[in-house]
Amino acid sequence: MRRSAWLIILVLAILGSIAWIWPTSYRYEKIILDQDTYIVRIHRVTGHADILVPEQGWVHAEDPWDAGPGSAPGDGHT
Repeated sequence: MRRSAWLIILVLAILGSIAWIWPTSYRYEKIILDQDTYIVRIHRVTGHADILVPEQGWVHAEDPWDAGPGSAPGDGHT
């Protein structure tokens, strides 16, 4: 019984350490398109990426979006 209690304490300590070191499920990067900088969030486990587009919010990186004046939705800015 004492051995299993120590094992549980050890597992909880490891999980707590990971939560302290790695507090968010997203990693943030930036991309530059046509001299505009956009923030990209990438889920650390799934690898799914979203782009923060002004006035549109977080847009899935795979979806077409309007990159601003002079560009049309779906023109390859993903």
